[in-house]
Amino acid sequence: MLTRGDRVTSKTRAGSEFISIVVADSTRIHTHLLADAINKDHGLQVAATATNSTDLLAAVLRVPIDVVLLSHNLDNQPGHGTQVLREMRSLRPEIKGVILLDSSQPEVVLDCFRSGARGIFSKQEQIESLCKCIRAVNEGQIWARSVELDHVLDALANAPRVSATTHKGVELLSARERQVVQYLASGMTNREIAEALELSPHTVKNYLFRIFDKLGVSSRTELLYLTMNKSPLRDATDQSATFAETIAGAESGNPSAQLLLARHYLSNDKHYDPVSAYMWCLLASSTAAPLLAQITDEAANLRLAMSPDQIAEAERRAADWKRNLKKDSPAATPRPPQRKMHATAE
Repeated sequence: MLTRGDRVTSKTRAGSEFISIVVADSTRIHTHLLADAINKDHGLQVAATATNSTDLLAAVLRVPIDVVLLSHNLDNQPGHGTQVLREMRSLRPEIKGVILLDSSQPEVVLDCFRSGARGIFSKQEQIESLCKCIRAVNEGQIWARSVELDHVLDALANAPRVSATTHKGVELLSARERQVVQYLASGMTNREIAEALELSPHTVKNYLFRIFDKLGVSSRTELLYLTMNKSPLRDATDQSATFAETIAGAESGNPSAQLLLARHYLSNDKHYDPVSAYMWCLLASSTAAPLLAQITDEAANLRLAMSPDQIAEAERRAADWKRNLKKDSPAATPRPPQRKMHATAE
């Protein structure tokens, strides 16, 4: 059962003064004890609690969150917390996860960090240390004890080089998985990839999890790092095929692909074509217009059914969400430099 998320606590958020937290331990009693202890720290605010993965994911989508504390044994399944963290980060990649551990065995520690955890915390440690852990992770640091870091360093020292092929040259990724990587590298969201490949978003998410496991990465960011650097994965990805896929997506009516294609025609010396770039910008605007109109109509209908207090609360949550996203996201990718266009007389 989800709690705390429906009411505004006495700790009203003021800018980024408070760190907003969701707590999800394996039992209701432990969850509430943790939440009550954390709330005694005036710089921290538990926005919601959950005792199962369904309620946790609902909370992550529902309220602005900075840090999630979740049990490694969520849903009473050993190690299930790492799987839930992967799914959570696919929905809200800016959220930072801390996994609560009953054991610090090497394979458990490695599994936590592979899932994208920014911190691991033993349940035997003091609550004061947990509050320090939350602050450190929120500030972008990694939290672990020395013995746990030793496990990670040993694994890195002995890890094989990441490759998209086996030692016999057999591709680790299927043709469809390589398509997903290509679309991801072009900047598409899971939903946009699903539309381009005529799949469901859930299927795309499952493809990403399989790709993560095959390549030994734990997040979209790490996967993009592999594609952007001259790694075997990039060598195995046909760049001309990527461009062809972008064209196919643009021609099928995907506004993100249309905008990407427009930028390509402005930034690529070989294919520089401002007329085509402007054409694809017009098409992207036209394609996105019906969706924007639907969003506007839906919002207007909702306002009619809501009280002024509900509208104000929704607007406050949206502002918090955008502020947190801007705080945690890297700087926007600069647009390609625009060439100066001279008028020509016919």
